[in-house]
Amino acid sequence: MKKKEVEFAGRTYSCRVVKSNEGEELLIGSTGLLDALQPGSFDSENEGFASKEAEKLYDEIFFFTDAGSLELPDDELVEMLKEDNPEWFE
Repeated sequence: MKKKEVEFAGRTYSCRVVKSNEGEELLIGSTGLLDALQPGSFDSENEGFASKEAEKLYDEIFFFTDAGSLELPDDELVEMLKEDNPEWFE
């Protein structure tokens, strides 16, 4: 299980790193990190990113999931990711 710590707005978020079917390392972040990067609702006028740094960091994250899923063993996490992204994990 490979992890990577990501810092944003003074907080550290634990992310996972998994490999795609082509061997590319993909960063999987928590929904808590997503909420920090995009604090407004898309239905409100405050939609969008918290900052330019947030937007850049968002682009580095392949997928966001709940904290419990981030603790799954690699094979189970990949199976979960495969449901929404089959072309990346065939």
